[in-house]
Amino acid sequence: MLGQLTAQFAIVRVPEHRGYRNLLLARLISALGTWTAFFAVRIAIYNQTGSTWWVSILLFCELVPSVILGIVIGPLIDRWPRRRMMILSDLGGAATFAVLPFVHSPAAICALSAVAGFSSAFFRPACYSAIPNLVREDSLVAANALVQGVENIATLIGPILAGVGVALLGSSTVYALNAVSFLVSAMLLLRIGNLARSSVTARIGRTHWREVRSGLSLVRNDRYLSSIALIWSWATLAYAGINVAEIALTTDAYGVGNPGFGVFVAFSAAGILLGNVLAFWFIERLTVYGGYRASFLVTALGVAICAVSPNLAIGCVGALIFGIGNGIGLVCNMTLIQQVVSDERRGQVFAVLGSMVQTFTLVGTLVAGPLTESVGPRQMWGISAGLLVLGFANIVILSAVRRSRDIKAPTMPTTLAPVEAGGESPGSAFDRIATLLDEVERERKREIEDEATGERRRRTRT
Repeated sequence: MLGQLTAQFAIVRVPEHRGYRNLLLARLISALGTWTAFFAVRIAIYNQTGSTWWVSILLFCELVPSVILGIVIGPLIDRWPRRRMMILSDLGGAATFAVLPFVHSPAAICALSAVAGFSSAFFRPACYSAIPNLVREDSLVAANALVQGVENIATLIGPILAGVGVALLGSSTVYALNAVSFLVSAMLLLRIGNLARSSVTARIGRTHWREVRSGLSLVRNDRYLSSIALIWSWATLAYAGINVAEIALTTDAYGVGNPGFGVFVAFSAAGILLGNVLAFWFIERLTVYGGYRASFLVTALGVAICAVSPNLAIGCVGALIFGIGNGIGLVCNMTLIQQVVSDERRGQVFAVLGSMVQTFTLVGTLVAGPLTESVGPRQMWGISAGLLVLGFANIVILSAVRRSRDIKAPTMPTTLAPVEAGGESPGSAFDRIATLLDEVERERKREIEDEATGERRRRTRT
């Protein structure tokens, strides 16, 4: 089994995956610099002001751009060359962090963090939507697992590098090194070539806003995408409660102080990395959709163990389990979207769903603080476990209702398409996607014809 799990990562040695190798390395370098600088900015602004209010404002400024832009810019990710968008995102990050060492006002630091958030809002959906164009179909799950793995490695190492870097080198040097990491990432992305681009040309105006509406409609009406949105929303609220209450759980409930908190977080991060590796084996047995749903039960089990654990040792076992469930769910989530959504809509869907996650993260973070103060950290973690189970139950019921409705519908065939994910047919999903794309294409052609007719009339009058 171990040999099968490690063999999946041999895809990086496949000659035709050269573009993916460059993307993977670029993502590792960029994410490492980003997470290091993210915590360095937080440390610096707290040291300067001594106020958690400024830290909250900083986090708000970093999250809000992706909340708003995820919906607005979604179609552009599929209309403009994805490589170019990722490079521009890296260059924007490099410029922002190159300026940051010369800025000392807390308000200006928060403003620049918002600019950095604006730049990064383009990168992740463009990266995720480009992966299927860079690897073979049978290597997609392994490719997603590797990307998630390097991002989680950066999440694990970034805070350590930030603390050591600010202490030894100063925050300005850390910002400058992050700017360099963005430039290195951009140079690696230049070597990808044109494999990641979409074949649809960009058009700004009424057509763009129609595509924004059609993308939102696609997420709302498609069985798989609406399922992802629903369970992801519940899970995000749960994760917000976990993130807010975990330091109180270890220091107060377990009574181990800050060193114990670091050990606890390390176990959860190790679990996420292990979950990324196990995702391929998990998907082979439960399919992508079934594995995605089941991963939340694994996560809920780990969270519940942490909530009732009498000490840090058992709590770390729970942290490892919920990390594994989270890591599996991340890979399944990426793969499911890539399989269900066509290339012409993939970037927009990633952006829209990412925007929803950030929205629920903001709401959950605002609610979790006062709630943890009121009920205590153990109860907050118990509530989070309940939210994960409730989200799973809702998605199972919704899937069953929609499947029954599709079977009973007179326009549906009596024999469903072959089962692909979690025991449900993807046929209706692809049909709806095709219908939406046809409608968008007809509107685009009609608008082009109207513009051409208007131009001919103006020439005639002159």
